[in-house]
Amino acid sequence: MLERGDAVYAVDEKKVPLLYGSTPLYRTLDAGAEGNDVRLLEKNLAALGHTGFTVDDTYTAGTARAVEDWQRDLGRDETGKVAPRDAVVASGARRVDRVESARGDSASGDVLTWTGTRRTVTVDLEARYEDLVEEGTKATVALPDGTEAEARVTDVGSAATAEPAEGGDSESGADEATLPVELTVKDQKKLGRYQAAPVDVTLAAETREDVLAVPVDALVARKGGGYAVQAVTGSAVEYRPVELGMFAGGMVEVSGDGITEGLKVAVPK
Repeated sequence: MLERGDAVYAVDEKKVPLLYGSTPLYRTLDAGAEGNDVRLLEKNLAALGHTGFTVDDTYTAGTARAVEDWQRDLGRDETGKVAPRDAVVASGARRVDRVESARGDSASGDVLTWTGTRRTVTVDLEARYEDLVEEGTKATVALPDGTEAEARVTDVGSAATAEPAEGGDSESGADEATLPVELTVKDQKKLGRYQAAPVDVTLAAETREDVLAVPVDALVARKGGGYAVQAVTGSAVEYRPVELGMFAGGMVEVSGDGITEGLKVAVPK
């Protein structure tokens, strides 16, 4: 993990630190310089604990002294000036994905590749379920250690065409087409120390609140169509027709005359 002030790499034994911002340094900054890049530098200096200047868009003598203190901490020459090559600017902390260069390599090409620190979950969703998910859809992520984290869909990609099945069955290939779905876990601590791991994702494509539900096994098919439940009242049992709603987790939403909260229904063993 690289955070503000950490050395990203070193050139000729000189550390090149990470600064937070939206615009890379593009010119040498010295006393008298003005602009948004000055403000970016001063914000970072202040965040790193350096004082003696005002965070604004003017590079003053106080800024130069703070830069000298910063350079001393980095073990660099205390010039009071900052050149574009003296720091790397990124929008926030970064996680190193892969180191591309080794110690002693020439200063050319990529040194490393990195990503943001916010971990996401990706799912290859079967294309036939595309209509059931959209940005904002809630989900539950089950981790390998048995814990769970709440998530939301933040991106739904385009369906990818699967390779044709053996024997040229194009219909089978279409059934296997998937689309990439990205989910974000707001409480990143719930993901523990996992950086990459297989997980089980349950998508809440539709929800119902304040409904009555019974086990699916409690349903009894009615002659002529439809379903009923066996209502148990005291020692008596009677069949009561029900209208079915949403199915989930082995339960089914029911409604109808005489179907009330607390009603006991018979379930076969």
